Amino acid sequence: MLKLAGMTASLAGRYAGNKLASAVRSEEQRKAARARLNQQAGDHLADTLGELKGAVMKLGQFASQVSDLLPEDIANALTRLQQQAPPMDFELIREQLESGLGAPLDELFAALDQQPHAAASIGQVHRGRLHDGREVVVKVQYPGIAASCDADLRQLKRALRMGRLVQVDKNVLDAMFSEIRERLHEELDYCKEADNLREFQHYFADEARLRLPQLIASHCSREVLTMEYLPGTPLREAPKDQRATLGRTLVDVMCRSLFEHHAIHADPNPGNFAVDADGHLLIYDFGCVKHLPKETVETYRTLITAALACDWATVDSALGALGARVPGSAPLPDDFYAGWRPIVLKPLLAENGFDFAQSRIHKAVMAKSPEVLKLTRQLQPPSQTVFVDRMINGHYWTLVNLGAVVDLRAAIAPWIGLQDQ
Repeated sequence: MLKLAGMTASLAGRYAGNKLASAVRSEEQRKAARARLNQQAGDHLADTLGELKGAVMKLGQFASQVSDLLPEDIANALTRLQQQAPPMDFELIREQLESGLGAPLDELFAALDQQPHAAASIGQVHRGRLHDGREVVVKVQYPGIAASCDADLRQLKRALRMGRLVQVDKNVLDAMFSEIRERLHEELDYCKEADNLREFQHYFADEARLRLPQLIASHCSREVLTMEYLPGTPLREAPKDQRATLGRTLVDVMCRSLFEHHAIHADPNPGNFAVDADGHLLIYDFGCVKHLPKETVETYRTLITAALACDWATVDSALGALGARVPGSAPLPDDFYAGWRPIVLKPLLAENGFDFAQSRIHKAVMAKSPEVLKLTRQLQPPSQTVFVDRMINGHYWTLVNLGAVVDLRAAIAPWIGLQDQ
């Protein structure tokens, strides 16, 4: 709390000082000063959140993927939080393991590496071996993380408001934080994550291109999750001849999760995906799964088909149903939507596959974003779909980094009835 409060005061002071100084600066000087300030604020946020781990680091990871919520300089600085966090001392991990599983470490495991295999925001992963010889990975939650979650989120929201780093209505920001808080509380319960993994194993039992780890139920609790070890290579290092198949598999899993099962894997961190020696797509982490009402999924389907058909009245209505339109505000003009169509739907408009290695969609979106910022009385970030947006945005970058050519039009066609148009 002291570190977050200190960060809050520092950010608020810097931005207040910049506002005063701007009164005597030229427009060019104001822009340059604001850019420097945003960069400094982003570095300060990333350093503080990475050190504190927990809910605030998780939110920092999330914020780095949402380009319309924070200034670009700040979002870029927060991308450091997508990388491995500094590890926690093994003695604390040992205490958490023995407390969570109710037995001494040497009774639980034949061997357990003291150096973490991976360290993230709310826990770290250690490789080990059971007494029956099975190779496993053990995910251990950091002590005290769950208890600090709500207080950390409140303090971080206060920091964002005082620093004026987010340009959204207070009620909208509150709704978004409420949605994030709900997902975080689920993610902090490893029993819930175990249920999510079982659920997705059932959903994709017939998907030969995908492999998910098996649970070791005897070694799981609310703070500890043990799974079989599935060795894999990061997707960005996948062999070139596998990249198109991996990209299509990822898109198919995303579409099927959304449109058939109404439940999405909502943590597109690159570390959660890999490829094994046989070319299977591996998904490791199921802590953040969002279940969607059928009505929301149907609205997404309507939105996509209407945008492809240039039916702007239906697009406007669908965005309203998803919460992206300010209630009671006037419909947006057709040319606004028409201007965005060739940008955001470009992969769907490509009939023979879209080369994500050459994609510049993100640059076009950033260039056109000021147009959206002028419409804050009509447009707002939709809290109910924030994790769907996170999934889509995250997997866009996965496909870009993978350099995959994917026929997105063919992949999504069965789910939205595109073949009938």
